[in-house]
Amino acid sequence: MAYVREVDQFSEYSLYSAAVEAEPATAIDMLTALEEQNPKSNYLDEGGYARYFQALEQSGGAAKVTGIAEKALKNLPDCEDLLLVLANAALSKQQNSQALRYAQQLVAAANKHTKAKVMPQADFERRRATALGRGYWIAGMVNAANNQYFETDRNLRAALPYIKGNNAMAGPALFALGVANYQLGAQTNNKSRVLE
Repeated sequence: MAYVREVDQFSEYSLYSAAVEAEPATAIDMLTALEEQNPKSNYLDEGGYARYFQALEQSGGAAKVTGIAEKALKNLPDCEDLLLVLANAALSKQQNSQALRYAQQLVAAANKHTKAKVMPQADFERRRATALGRGYWIAGMVNAANNQYFETDRNLRAALPYIKGNNAMAGPALFALGVANYQLGAQTNNKSRVLE
């Protein structure tokens, strides 16, 4: 049985590693085969779905990404790549309650996973930082849109170290954070917070 498990694990690795280097159409086929073989594969969880979605976008199948992510989330509920896609999709459709839910799940999943299972640790850390930054940012921006100033402050302050240098995210975050701090300071008669 141990040998069978090793062979199975090796076949998952082979499909994943070949898909990383393959042309988009071939990568889609290989990752679909991996998904059919083991929908809970560590290789899908740690980079497989990111490559799958990238290949779909490169081959004109971007419209399929959200549906695939929703279906795959049933097998991998803590997969950062899936949650990131779903949170971004909900935010772009202005489905704020869904975006907030996915963002909170994304942050929880990224905080839960601290060690890589199959990918190099450095790549895993970059992926984790992206997930945390985007998750906190989406949650903070949804909170800001709902005038939830305390939650806006908490989430956007948590996002700032991860989004530093990304002006497309940092600019709106700093603006929303300023509004939240002004409102919180005015409500609590805290002049230093208003000035901040």
